[in-house]
Amino acid sequence: MAFDSRLPAAYQEEGPVVTRIGTDHLVTFDYAEPSPIMLFFQRWWRRSILMLKVGVVVGAVLAYPVMTVMSHRIDDSDVLLATSQNWSSPEAGVAINKIARELEGTGWAGDRASWHPQARLTAMPAWQKATTDALAEHTRLLAVMSPVNGEPDADLTAAARLLHGMPGDDMRPRLTSAAEALNRFDTRAARGLAIQPDRLELLKAEARQFAGWAETDLTDLSTQINRDVVEWPASRTDIIAFYGAKARAHVAREMLMATERSEPRLGRTPDVQAAMTRAKEAWGRAARMKPLIVSNQPGDGMLMANHLASMGFFLAEAKIASLALADALDAAPGEDLESVASLAPDLVATAP
Repeated sequence: MAFDSRLPAAYQEEGPVVTRIGTDHLVTFDYAEPSPIMLFFQRWWRRSILMLKVGVVVGAVLAYPVMTVMSHRIDDSDVLLATSQNWSSPEAGVAINKIARELEGTGWAGDRASWHPQARLTAMPAWQKATTDALAEHTRLLAVMSPVNGEPDADLTAAARLLHGMPGDDMRPRLTSAAEALNRFDTRAARGLAIQPDRLELLKAEARQFAGWAETDLTDLSTQINRDVVEWPASRTDIIAFYGAKARAHVAREMLMATERSEPRLGRTPDVQAAMTRAKEAWGRAARMKPLIVSNQPGDGMLMANHLASMGFFLAEAKIASLALADALDAAPGEDLESVASLAPDLVATAP
């Protein structure tokens, strides 16, 4: 051909001669069998790969719900103020400790991105929001009863404003600033630069405020219990109402506990001490409710309880006990309450 001269020499050389081998030269293996050991390992390998694939799929499906459950944490244990911290205002100490618990625990659920497992929770966000709202109302009461030149204390007013969350704002910086404002008030009180209310007068105002919380929560719980259509076992609104009431009950109990520890005059009058004990126990029963799954089913149901009705019963008792405490403080003779300071000066309230 005309182009053969342009091919390399290797392409023009003839290759080796191919010899066809007949079937007579082949060896048959009709009776050959695979090794049982190899078959075992082959089956084991295939099953292992299958189980690995299934495990990856199941793990991917269950990982998000598991992380959601693990991120749920409600700390309703007692707030114990360390004696080394030397709080001049026990109420400020309780509020700061409650804020620290929520920020340093699993974090503030409302600040999470929409994809975060904690953003899927219902109970914990309701608990946290109700906690800060209750602390804000209590701090505002304390500010009004600690006036400076006829105006509510500035630090306490700022703390109350910051504790009330604003839609769209991250709560961590707000709560951190609120804790700093509460700490400034406590520091000023320790130096005699802030006016603190009489503790017994503050306790009377607190008791009436807590009774108001119970009344509001009773109304909300009653609305959810008496709905015509009830979801099983409870709706999202039911859960929010339950944990909101639980959070306010915990704040009320901890404030009563702080007052009792810092005010020795309460033990001077048996009626006041008994009323204080009943109020603490009533609020404690509401604060310690820990249902595995909140249920708002009919009270005569065979299996599921009505936790909202149980919470309402405890709150009704707490309301009565709080009003009884305020009445007992009003009825207590002033000279009996004031005589402790003159009889035992070393018993004057000191910060824990």
